[in-house]
Amino acid sequence: VAPEVARIKAKTDLPVIVGFGITTPDGARSIAGIADGCVVGSAIVKEIGAGKSPAEVLSLVAALAEGAHSA
Repeated sequence: VAPEVARIKAKTDLPVIVGFGITTPDGARSIAGIADGCVVGSAIVKEIGAGKSPAEVLSLVAALAEGAHSA
């Protein structure tokens, strides 16, 4: 992913956001360290679809955000 992000950033001043396969706080941290941001929507939808409680989903959201912000 890093080479592709660098290639895109070399062509634009716009923020580069990556959002494929990010399902863990470590994954969010890794991508946020390379790109300008990350999208974790599918991971959240998957938890909701699995019947997780709102508290469990919010816990995942908080963990993903912490991972991204700690990059």
